Amino acid sequence: MRKLFCQVVIMVVCCVFLLSTQIVIAGPSGGVIKAPQVKVAIKVDGKLDEWNLGLFKSDQKIVLTKKNGFINTGTIDDDNDFSVVVYALYDDKNLYIAADVTDDAIEKGFADGNNWQNDCIEIWIDGAGDKGTMTDRGGNDPDNYQLNVDVNGLPYVYRNDDAAKILKDITSGAEVKGTDYTLEVQIPFSAIPEFNINSSRVIGFSVSFVDSDKGVWNHILWQGEVEHEPTTWGKLEFAQEKLSVDHTMKLSTAWGKIKNN
Repeated sequence: MRKLFCQVVIMVVCCVFLLSTQIVIAGPSGGVIKAPQVKVAIKVDGKLDEWNLGLFKSDQKIVLTKKNGFINTGTIDDDNDFSVVVYALYDDKNLYIAADVTDDAIEKGFADGNNWQNDCIEIWIDGAGDKGTMTDRGGNDPDNYQLNVDVNGLPYVYRNDDAAKILKDITSGAEVKGTDYTLEVQIPFSAIPEFNINSSRVIGFSVSFVDSDKGVWNHILWQGEVEHEPTTWGKLEFAQEKLSVDHTMKLSTAWGKIKNN
């Protein structure tokens, strides 16, 4: 009996260790995602056919699921209901964000300033890295931005006095396959005047997602419990590491469909 009890204890400890390891990988660890560098500009069309996802390391992507995200509105049943992998890249002039989303239902009927009601990514940027404030009641710091890209591929900038000016510089796209979809966005560094990649290689950063199911608005966050609270956001680091590509295809390698569940 004692031997059996010891075996059970060992198995439980091993399972807890493996689960904690998976959560660290999914995070990524410490709330910091590292963006590798590319030398060739990415064609932004939502199809994600220029990067090689299989080359991204665990600290270069965010695997966001019900298990490791914070759901502050609605519910998410399981990974088939909603799960996503988020990637980041940069070149000399732009930050690129891509999302590969598993979803069991699509909402895409809202336009422009109401696109937050569609299935979408919400990208949160603190350009100066000084946290500050962002609220629905005013008092927003000018270096804090909310950029949504919805399942239609359409961008919209919220909670910033220069939103219209910033929006015209954003390029984005989406591709829907059944109810799953991919998103892609290009954010020029010039649209974030508070940030200078030559003097700082880190910005405040987070992502959240809307999973709208039959009129029910479900919302999951990577960092924190309130999406527009910069003090709880993570960070995006512009790494010196360059992303390798398949030399035989020279940046035309198809994105691998990887889901680290």
